[in-house]
Amino acid sequence: AVVSTQSTGSQVVVGTSFVVLFLFEDTGIIHLVFGLAMIGAAYLVLEHYPCIDMFSLRFVGLIVLMVINHITAYYFFRDRFLSFSQIIGYFTLCVWLVPLQLILGLVAGENVLPTTATGASGSGLNY
Repeated sequence: AVVSTQSTGSQVVVGTSFVVLFLFEDTGIIHLVFGLAMIGAAYLVLEHYPCIDMFSLRFVGLIVLMVINHITAYYFFRDRFLSFSQIIGYFTLCVWLVPLQLILGLVAGENVLPTTATGASGSGLNY
């Protein structure tokens, strides 16, 4: 459960970033609410890690909230003239970190889980 522990830590960092940016940069209450909701949905999905059902209400809700978080971030930066590094830094930390960590953890988990193959003798071999 190392991945879920790391993901939980980054969820706390990203959630704190949402609150700090709301307080000092006036990102808007809508963006704060949907950002924190996305983090909460990711936490709920991680409760069943690594066995995540892609058609469950939790996972579908996470995907919907990720899209809404992207849209609200787009509208936030649409009217502000900031440098590219500031915008990409925001998107990396607040929009992409938690979902990418979840997806990469799932992909990596498929390749490192042990499997058992049964040979002609019937004995199980662990790879």
